[in-house]
Amino acid sequence: MSRGMSKAERLREMERLYVQRAYTDIEMSEHLGVDRTTVFRDRIALETEYPFVQDSQGRWKIDRTRYLSEIKVNLHEALSLYLAARRASRQTRIAQPHVASALEKLAAALKQPMTEHLVLAAGKVLTQSSQPERVRVLETIAQAWVEKRKLRITHCSLRSHRAFNYTISPYMIEPSLWGDGVYVIGHSDVHGGLATFKIERIEKASLTTETFSLPEDFDDQDLLRHAWGIWYGDDDPKTVRLSFSPGQAARRLKESIWHPTQKIVDAEDGGCIWEAQVAEWQEMVPWIRGWGADCEVLEPEELRRNLSNEAIRLSRLYSQNAIPKPPGPAWVEIIAPACIHVTFSKPVSFAISFIRLLILSSSPIE
Repeated sequence: MSRGMSKAERLREMERLYVQRAYTDIEMSEHLGVDRTTVFRDRIALETEYPFVQDSQGRWKIDRTRYLSEIKVNLHEALSLYLAARRASRQTRIAQPHVASALEKLAAALKQPMTEHLVLAAGKVLTQSSQPERVRVLETIAQAWVEKRKLRITHCSLRSHRAFNYTISPYMIEPSLWGDGVYVIGHSDVHGGLATFKIERIEKASLTTETFSLPEDFDDQDLLRHAWGIWYGDDDPKTVRLSFSPGQAARRLKESIWHPTQKIVDAEDGGCIWEAQVAEWQEMVPWIRGWGADCEVLEPEELRRNLSNEAIRLSRLYSQNAIPKPPGPAWVEIIAPACIHVTFSKPVSFAISFIRLLILSSSPIE
């Protein structure tokens, strides 16, 4: 694989591989296509810079708990990291010293003006409200995830009025696509299978001495393939079809890939039909609601009925809280030069009607 590489290039490649997993010198020499003695000498050279450990089978790897990487990126790679870091900084709502430190370290590896913006973002993060207990919870969950140790948590769900205790095996930590929430997904002793816990709702977290192994059939990409955000399901995904109005709504919709399974078909009126296979349509409701009357649910019927009932509730809400009209015998609202909408009391009905006729007769209809 690496014949023709310079020694410096070979050392960088070996560093990358040793970080990922353990190798014997023979395995590494076969992977790189070089002699075993070359690998031995190179490994000894790397050991002067990086913390190596040997497993029970005689394989060598870099201890990731003590490993500090040096990131070297080109301009376009730097931009990708910068955009991800900016999103993280903007979605951090509490004083997170680890986020600030990561931003500062990443800034040192990027280029101007990216460096300056990330340094400022790091300072901004530390000015957020201080919630040390939430920081400790996240630290504990991260440690359990990396060390593959089971975790005891106290979690209060959104629908519950009190917290419950769980022992979980954290398989993955996943950020929300549509907000600043972060979730831990893993096996739960209470649920007897996979469960999702929002980290912001975890009140306490403590490590256990018991370890766990990730199931061989666990695939995080496949698990969330049909999720709109973080919700997955055991049942087959449902087809969601939406109709978008022509104009800005249709144009805005086409600018983004909202779901990996989405399909968009242009409609005859200039609008479009959007379709995707979604695990739980309930998670989509706030997004659909944000389009207002420019988005109509075609299917599934349950989702259409949900939005229809909500529209009725909104209509009643705003009818009950309508802005009162100003006091007086009459209130005149000019809609257009040739049109007047009049609300009046009976004693002045004839006078107002006469004024309206005068205005209509003197206003040209365009």
